[in-house]
Amino acid sequence: MKKLLLTLGVLILAVGGYFGYTYYTTTYQGITAYAITPNKVPEKTQTYSDSGEKIDGSFTYKYTFEFVKKNGEKELMTYDLSGENVKPFAPDTLVKAEISKTRVISGPNEVPQSEVPAKILSELETFDE
Repeated sequence: MKKLLLTLGVLILAVGGYFGYTYYTTTYQGITAYAITPNKVPEKTQTYSDSGEKIDGSFTYKYTFEFVKKNGEKELMTYDLSGENVKPFAPDTLVKAEISKTRVISGPNEVPQSEVPAKILSELETFDE
């Protein structure tokens, strides 16, 4: 009986560890990606918390970016730029971010064209057409 319980416990730990690792890698392990901001600034809207409560003095710009990762893969992601004195990105600006499979981890931040690899820049230019 003890062997059965021990084996079951080890199996539960292994399955839990696998799913925990999978969640971590898809949510928090990022890769560098680049995008071009839309040519039209999104509408400035009131910011709301996850529970739906209005956050006084805070506003949001909702962006949808077509990111090109360093490995060449393309990813469509949304990003909310929020804050009290938030300023939108300038239209048609290059931005760099660290993204995972499910979210923007850090950034996006504006970058000069010289910092974007040529291969990625050519991919980004095809989005404009």
